[in-house]
Amino acid sequence: MSKVDFSFNISLDDSEFIQVGDNIYTTQESIHREQPAIHFIGSRCLDILKHFEGRLTTKIINDWLLLIKAMDQTTSSRNKWDNYKIIEELINGQDHSVSWYVNNCAVA
Repeated sequence: MSKVDFSFNISLDDSEFIQVGDNIYTTQESIHREQPAIHFIGSRCLDILKHFEGRLTTKIINDWLLLIKAMDQTTSSRNKWDNYKIIEELINGQDHSVSWYVNNCAVA
């Protein structure tokens, strides 16, 4: 297993921010475009996404996370989903309704 180091640098004028502990509050919205966004996900999600590494886009990941949330809210909490099938459909550009996924991606 190899490691990848990340380092981030931003430059702000004293008048553009306030620092409170480890937090920085700024008016410079451009920082969101300049620096990579870091999203925290569970280890199960990471394992699933690793399977599709190189084929994913931010839109696909966001759509998958929203879709899973919608499916969980519209059905019994006992349902489990075939996340691999769902992501494959999203990668292939299939345009399905939430109900299609509920009916076709439930794990028996």
